[in-house]
Amino acid sequence: MIKSIFLNNGKQLSFAYGLTALGHLADILYPLATGIAINGVLSGNYAAVGWLIGCHLAELILMTTSKMVDTRIFAKLYATLAGDIVRQSHSQEVDPSVIAARAALSREYVTFFEVTIQLMLYAAIALVVSLSALFWFDTIIGAFCLFLIIPLLAISRWLGKRSGRLNKGLNDRLEKEIDLLREGRSDRVARHFKALGGWRVKLSDGEAHAYAMMESSVIILFAAALWRIGEMPQVQAGDVYAIFSYVWRFVSSLDQVPQLVQQWAKLRDLDQRMGLDEKA
Repeated sequence: MIKSIFLNNGKQLSFAYGLTALGHLADILYPLATGIAINGVLSGNYAAVGWLIGCHLAELILMTTSKMVDTRIFAKLYATLAGDIVRQSHSQEVDPSVIAARAALSREYVTFFEVTIQLMLYAAIALVVSLSALFWFDTIIGAFCLFLIIPLLAISRWLGKRSGRLNKGLNDRLEKEIDLLREGRSDRVARHFKALGGWRVKLSDGEAHAYAMMESSVIILFAAALWRIGEMPQVQAGDVYAIFSYVWRFVSSLDQVPQLVQQWAKLRDLDQRMGLDEKA
């Protein structure tokens, strides 16, 4: 389903993502421009502030335009996708209550394109630019950050398997929701919503545990970066600011991974549920 949506809306989505990517790039370059401005001002070169102003204006214009474009593109995408899923479900003679649930769940696909891919773009750009900047400032600090990716891969693998099982249970419940509400039996309705809450708590707990495991490694990274900066000869104030800003941006990009893994697991279950797995 994800592949077919992109193929059918490639031009509009590429335009939206291109604007977003440029806005994120301007944002990620902001610490470097700030570091240059700080070093320039301290050395009496006030013209260096122009880098900071230019970077900020570029981000402002690009991200404002991107938000306006996104709203129009993704509202249209949801209307088209929900209609297609309803027509396909009718052709498969699916029960009307399940069709209604699937139409509501189809919003998850639009959320993936509108929110999740935007996060993926930010994470990818932040990862590449931050690592490049850190290796440029100091190879050892860059290597510290690169090493952090190893536990991330292990944590993501664990979270992906767990999320797949939990999303299946949650979506099983959601597909039956309309029938339960139509019956109106208070005891069954109460059990249903309690069960929904239980599945969502388990999903949230899994994401929280993954985040906690990642942050444990991050504490070591920051301590190691501080130690390394203390060992660097003739380091400038602007360089220290830029280094720690990029370490923070690098960590922030990795922090997106648990949420991205959860969303991907959810969509995989929806594809299988709607008989679309071979098209994903």
